[in-house]
Amino acid sequence: MPSPASSRRLPGSLARVVFVVRALCVLGVVTLLAVPFWFWLSPANVLALGPQMAGVSGAIVVDERTRALGAAVSLLPIAVGLYALWQLWRLFAEYGAGRVFGRAALARLQRFAWALLAAALLAPLVRAVMSVVLTMGNPAGQRQLVIGFSWNDYLAVLLAAVLIAIATVMAEAVRVAEENESFI
Repeated sequence: MPSPASSRRLPGSLARVVFVVRALCVLGVVTLLAVPFWFWLSPANVLALGPQMAGVSGAIVVDERTRALGAAVSLLPIAVGLYALWQLWRLFAEYGAGRVFGRAALARLQRFAWALLAAALLAPLVRAVMSVVLTMGNPAGQRQLVIGFSWNDYLAVLLAAVLIAIATVMAEAVRVAEENESFI
């Protein structure tokens, strides 16, 4: 049972944020499901956008094997993204119900933060694997393994770490508040 402190009516501005974030979650799910299909089903898309996506220089050979393996490699980051969006959706459902500091909201925030960290750490690995996949059809000497860690990757890891810390501190604060309520 939520404590009175964890279930309150939301101010109008937070209610609008809840609506906007949940709409963005729907948009994110649609994008995560549609864009990879659009990309991997078209050899022209892979040829035009694949090298930049994986950091590959030079020509690539796009065949059925390349597209199938690339699509398979895409599944893990898509799954992590969908999981993160689900946690965000559920988090903002809690917020919308006024349970901002409830245990469920804090658990969703922690799971979302861990999913962000997984996505941030996964991104450079996926790009490296994609560089191999996109160049495996090239002749010997023209295949590539591109390993890179960008400033954006670093910021994503930092953001995820900060969110994990905030969620952990908030959970501890709620635990202490509940403990103190039991003494009264």
